[in-house]
Amino acid sequence: MLQRIQTVHMLIAALLSAVFAYLYRPEALAFGGVYTYGMWAVAAVVTVNIFLYRNRPLQMRLNTLIIMAILVFAGLRVYEAVASGGNAFSGEKALSKKDVLWIIPVVSIVFVKLANQAIKRDDNLIKSVDRIR
Repeated sequence: MLQRIQTVHMLIAALLSAVFAYLYRPEALAFGGVYTYGMWAVAAVVTVNIFLYRNRPLQMRLNTLIIMAILVFAGLRVYEAVASGGNAFSGEKALSKKDVLWIIPVVSIVFVKLANQAIKRDDNLIKSVDRIR
């Protein structure tokens, strides 16, 4: 069923990922395209994952993979910033607008994790009902 709370959580995560991919415009970053295309891919996978509601274990595994993918993108960004000799984000003393955008994937991770917990709760509920029968 699509009218579940995890659907709302995954929809918010997909929208946040798409907003990040749309707003993040890399200029001189080596992995700039990876961030943009990667977050578009994350948004697409989360959207497809919404419609896999009949297969809860697959949904939970895909959500875990989504979280790992977002963490890899964030790790690449930190690695790139440190390797360029700057601080962990922009290489400047003050945070730029692009650095503040990296809050969006963190919030997206939170919503995917909330969806995963709701899916697990549904799975446990269905298993407990099956025991009663």
